[in-house]
Amino acid sequence: MKASRALAALLLVLAVPGALLLAQEEPLSAGSDGVPLPKKTKHVQPTYPAEALAQGVRGIVILDVVVTAQGKVESTSIVRSVPGLDEAAITAARQWEYEPVKVDGKAVRVRVTVPVVFSLALPQLSRQDGVPELRQGVVPAWPAGPSGGARVTAEVTLEPDGRVGVAQVLEGEAPWSGSLLAALKTWRFALPPEDEVLSFRVEAEFISRGSEHKVQLKAAGLQRSGLLGEPAPPPAAAPPAPVAAPAVPPVATTPAVAAPAPVPAPPAGPATATEPPASAPARGPAPAPPAPAPPAQAPPAQAPPAQAPPAQAPVSPSAAIPRQGEATPPPAVAPAASAPPATAAPPAAPPVEVITAPPPPVPPENGVSAIRDVTLEPGVPDLTRGRRPVAPPLARMTGATGTVEVSFSVSAGGTTSLQSATGPEILRPAAEQAVSSWFFRRARADRAYLLAVFTYAGDKTSAVVRPQPAPPAAPANTTPPAPPGS
Repeated sequence: MKASRALAALLLVLAVPGALLLAQEEPLSAGSDGVPLPKKTKHVQPTYPAEALAQGVRGIVILDVVVTAQGKVESTSIVRSVPGLDEAAITAARQWEYEPVKVDGKAVRVRVTVPVVFSLALPQLSRQDGVPELRQGVVPAWPAGPSGGARVTAEVTLEPDGRVGVAQVLEGEAPWSGSLLAALKTWRFALPPEDEVLSFRVEAEFISRGSEHKVQLKAAGLQRSGLLGEPAPPPAAAPPAPVAAPAVPPVATTPAVAAPAPVPAPPAGPATATEPPASAPARGPAPAPPAPAPPAQAPPAQAPPAQAPPAQAPVSPSAAIPRQGEATPPPAVAPAASAPPATAAPPAAPPVEVITAPPPPVPPENGVSAIRDVTLEPGVPDLTRGRRPVAPPLARMTGATGTVEVSFSVSAGGTTSLQSATGPEILRPAAEQAVSSWFFRRARADRAYLLAVFTYAGDKTSAVVRPQPAPPAAPANTTPPAPPGS
């Protein structure tokens, strides 16, 4: 009996500290029920993630921090998430230290909610008239190591969404130029005009005054250029020049119309060129009052014998073969019969065949993704920046899983426009916000239609982007017009 009582007493002594230890496992909530808030004795500033800085991500991450009785951070958890900034907030919070919190004179473990603010202070930029207002970005960081100062000038071109699309250093050396280019990647201006492309210079002057470092920024040298519109139609092809008819001597056609057929001299004697016999009118058309051209003037007007051989010239039925000793008829009258070919219509020009060059091939858009956990299928352009797929906090706490499909389009400038989304209601907003933040690099001037499929599986979230056909155009109005008088 005594042995059993001693054993029970020993168990009671051992159980009471265990019960007290179990009771102390749950930390007290600081700021309630008389538990004071802990005072921080060591603060470590969170390091802004480079990816979030490049994308201009900012916000407030809310942490739930458990502080031990000795003032050390025991654990941290996310209460409110900002994708891209959570890990930086947790890493900094684990290095914090606090004064021990005492309740009734005894140090206790407490739980405290701490907001971690990630903000981007806008640079002080002096702008020329016409340069859009700077809405987002960071000041160029002072490079580690070099002293003194420097001056860097870069020429930038804005994208349609206001981001800096192209930046080229015109003046300055490393590491100062690298600092300016890194800052320009985070800048975002007010939207430029839709029909213009804006380019200007950004001048950064790094000034060192003792231990104080300052960067003065100025935007000047604005240049405007219109966007490429519809290609101009090619100039109308000039009609083919008419083929010039061969030159015809003016005198050659006159004998063919007015001069009569050659008449041989009468047998009584040699005939003269100026006095035709009386019977000549009955044998041919009457000659014109002026005498025909003498034989001496005919050779220049006649065609060469090779073009009008005498064998092809028609012979008048009343013409007689000249007798021996008589004068041979002048050859000037031979072209009269061959004149019609000289005055015939010019030969038809050869047909003109217009060959139109085929349009240049459309460049393929098989891009790569710069965002983690996002895969692009062939036919999708480069994905350069934006949020990565992350499940919302409420979905992680409830263990919600599923698939969300987001249909969207990408303009020629690379910005996205949501069309529709299907999937669980608890997951859909996170997928839509991710797609809205994406920016693509386009190689074509048309609008691309894409489909993003988000897969939420617990702590792992991924997305696949694939092309999809363009929606059909709205049918034209085919209603016939109302008859007159109705």
